[in-house]
Parts: sequence; C-alpha cells; structure tokens
Amino acid sequence: MTDMMKNIRIVEVYSDIAGYKKGASLGIDALKASSKELNADYFEKLQFDSIEDDSNNEGESQFAHAKYADVIEPIISKLAHKIKDIRNENKFPIVLAGDHSSCAGTMHGLKMAHPDAEIGVVYIDAHADFHSPYTSGSGNMHGMPLAMACAIDNLECQRNELSEKETEYWEKLKFMASSEPSIKPENVVFCAVRDYQEEEMDLIRRHKIPLYSVAEITQKGISSTVEEIFKKLEYCDHIYVSFDVDSVDPLYVPGTGTPAMNGLSYEQAMQLNIELIKNKKVCCWEMAEINPLYNNSKDDSTRIFKILEKVTQSLLNNY
Repeated sequence: MTDMMKNIRIVEVYSDIAGYKKGASLGIDALKASSKELNADYFEKLQFDSIEDDSNNEGESQFAHAKYADVIEPIISKLAHKIKDIRNENKFPIVLAGDHSSCAGTMHGLKMAHPDAEIGVVYIDAHADFHSPYTSGSGNMHGMPLAMACAIDNLECQRNELSEKETEYWEKLKFMASSEPSIKPENVVFCAVRDYQEEEMDLIRRHKIPLYSVAEITQKGISSTVEEIFKKLEYCDHIYVSFDVDSVDPLYVPGTGTPAMNGLSYEQAMQLNIELIKNKKVCCWEMAEINPLYNNSKDDSTRIFKILEKVTQSLLNNY
C-alpha cells in the first residue's frame, strides 16, 4: 500500500431499507465480484470500514410518510460519525452505499468534522431527493437525504400529516450534526436531475439551485461544466460529490432501483466524476444505488466497478 492509498478510506454501507426496491445492499458485493473477475486488487489494497443494517427488519414499516425512519436513523448516525472520524484524521472517505439515503449521513459527518466551514455538494442523480415526509407521496426515505441535510420540511407544499413518532425521528435525521442545517441549499449543484416532483422543483426554484441537465452537460462538454460548477462553489471550503448510478441512462446501467430514461452516457458519467475529483477542495466521494438484481448482464456491475476504479485512480493522481 502506498502512502497515498493510506489517505483513502472506503466506507461500505450495506443497507437498502430506504429504497423503493430492495437489492441495492447487494451492490457492494457485486463490485467486489467484478474486481476479482478483472484480477484487480482494488478491495485488497485500500482500507475499509463497514456499516451494516442490524435491524433484520423484514416487516412493514410502522410509519406511512417516513418509512423505516426508526431503522434508518441509527445507520445514518453511524455513517456520520465514521465520516467525522475519517476527516478528523485528514483522510479522504469514499462511500459505497446501498440506497442513497446514506448521503445524509455523509453530509452530517462532514458538518461534524468541519463545523465552521462552507460545504458544497455536487449531486449527480436522476432524482432531486429533496422530498420530506411532509411532501413525499411514497414515504421512501431514499428520496429525502438532501432535505435531511438541509433541514428542510417544505411546509409550503405540505400534503401529509406526520405522527408524533415520525416527527421525532425526522427531527433527529435533520439535526444530527448540530442544531443548524448541515448543508445550505444554495451550496448544492445538481447534475443530470430529470425525474422530480413539483414540490422538489419548488425548492430548487426558491433556493436558486443550479441544475445542469443532461442536454446542457452534453452541449457544454464535461470540462466546461466542471469548470462552471467549481466557479459557482468557489466560496466553499470543502466539496462533497455524490454519484447515484441512476444518473446514467438505463441503456448503459440498467442495474438500479429507480432508473430514468435520457440520462448521462456511460462515458459522460465516468469523465464527470474523474474531472470533479481532481479538485483539491473535494473531500469526499460517494456512489450509491447499484442494484445487481436488475442487471441485464454481469457486465453491468463490471462497468460500474470500472468507474469506481478510474475515479479512485484520478483521486490518487491528484490528492
């Protein structure tokens, strides 16, 4: 292991309880199988930690609008404290997660480690993930991590009344790092978001959050898009990049729980992440929602592993 490799810590989050479809918790092992088949030693040469869903919960959630919040809260809390510890050691966390609710824990952990810093977020996803239990039609919490990190209820668009217990867990999930929001919504930049509800778009408009559509990324090219993103976030001290594989068109990556057509090409997703991670302010990178149950072939997980491998190499070359 080189000195540079010692500065990177992989955090595996084996949970898909917040997702619409189950199976994303199998994504990490699918990546490991792909690594082995390619004779790569990715998972042997890097240090890693694992966070498990210890609930063994197979029944229906007791909550309608914040499903499994009682199971999700301890998972997100463990991840937040792990990210805090890694950043306090001045190391770079790469989070490999099941469903994308995990990223709320990552953002809370960054706030814990850097309480006085401006933290920017580059959110690459087909979905805005900006619902709260007050606005969500499904109650699936993988659609709420940005609202958790930004501590946003969006009561202007309220459609649900929460139970006392739901409210209690939602408050814990919003204010895990401190009594303030962990992320300011104006510090978020969206890439490839195309499947959202009006309640989420209302927030995006209200907070003037930049959204780079797939068409705009294609028209400008990856280099110019990345340059613009960092220009918008130049006042931030640290930047977190969160990559949901459903940002990629299902033509290239069908193995995900909530695919959305007209996404990034495989090459665009690869280059976008490779270029973003070169910036010295980027302090954490996450990949989520790899669901091998929906692969068309074994090669689908292999393609995702190659993104992980090449983005990590870009980090090693520039960290």
